[in-house]
Amino acid sequence: MKSLIVLVSLTALSSLSLTQDEGFPQGSFNEERTFLEMTDLPFEEEEELPTNPVQRVALAISTFGYDLYRKVAQKTPTANVFMSPLSVATALSELSLGVAEPNEQMLHRVLNFRSLNDLEIHKVYKDLIGEITSPPKQFKMGARMYTRRLKMKPNFLKEVQKFYGETPKALGNKPQISLWNINQWVNQKTQVDRMMTSVPLRLSIFLLSVGHFKGQLMTGFISANIMQKPFRVDQDTVVYVPMMTEIDYPLRFGYDSDLKCKIGMFPFVGDISMFIFLPDVISSNMTQLEDNPNPGFIQDLIEQLQEVPTSVSLPKLRLKAVTELKEQLELEPLYTLSRMPKIANPPLKISSIKHLAVLELQENGIEESVKEEGGRELMLDFHVNRPFILVLHDNASGSLLFIGRVMDPRGLIVI
Repeated sequence: MKSLIVLVSLTALSSLSLTQDEGFPQGSFNEERTFLEMTDLPFEEEEELPTNPVQRVALAISTFGYDLYRKVAQKTPTANVFMSPLSVATALSELSLGVAEPNEQMLHRVLNFRSLNDLEIHKVYKDLIGEITSPPKQFKMGARMYTRRLKMKPNFLKEVQKFYGETPKALGNKPQISLWNINQWVNQKTQVDRMMTSVPLRLSIFLLSVGHFKGQLMTGFISANIMQKPFRVDQDTVVYVPMMTEIDYPLRFGYDSDLKCKIGMFPFVGDISMFIFLPDVISSNMTQLEDNPNPGFIQDLIEQLQEVPTSVSLPKLRLKAVTELKEQLELEPLYTLSRMPKIANPPLKISSIKHLAVLELQENGIEESVKEEGGRELMLDFHVNRPFILVLHDNASGSLLFIGRVMDPRGLIVI
């Protein structure tokens, strides 16, 4: 990804036209016609690395998160995918407090911690969690380790609680009570009822992570303007979803000429940004686009995207996904019985690594979009009416909070 086209001034609007109206793209985006009076800004080849400890840990975990997302997305290229990689990383970081070498180094390698040897990683991680879950961010997360009928060592329990705010829990012999306990914990974090319907069989170590976000937009949408509009899943399938619509929305907007996609940035309260990557052409395969996002690119977008009045349609959705991640995390040495002496004396293995992510896109904002008197004849458009990729980013720490793609919104609609 080498260049991003952005508006250099609002006067450029005089040269713009509405490219897609409320319909669907029929071919490639007409960049030459639509983006007159713009500049082509190159990205830096070398990204300046942060020196702040919290930002360094966030960068390592975010890099892990983009890599994990790509592995999951490649496995099911036509399905909805959604996750909160930070909470997954938290579960693995908790586990690293209890494993012996060389498995501790393996976990640190997976999480990109090996470049952080000069830091007290778990202490800094605690500071990161405190930052990203503090009001008014409205981001909630949790990671918990479950075992069955196991007496865990007090020092391990104490350290996990100290750094990560959760105490690993030993489940008893009654499956229904164990299931209730797990679902109660999940509900406290996410308001999701009955995430699980059964406890993993032959459970030794079960890692569970959850992430939830229901934030408030800086500029909201008017509820009266929400209406059912078409979303084209593919060339043959159209479904109707509730669309939050504003004709004159102050969107931070850009276009990637290499990836042929529009990019919209929506600021949320708490210095959080949501990025929508909207390909020009409806496609059941987003591999090329998914190969590119990384922490440096997102930082470039924050610095370069400029606000411009835009006709926006955004689905009102509740993104929710439960994913088993054991295969994609590739921690094979921990999938067979091995010594974890800091946790307990008997050999242990990871039986399951399950993850729940929930993000609600709603119209609420601290201010409403103000329509200019008389309107405009010509305006940019950003109609999210086809498959797209979403990234939720904490600007202060640089953390990747959520990442996903919506291929088919059926089942994600907010009633």
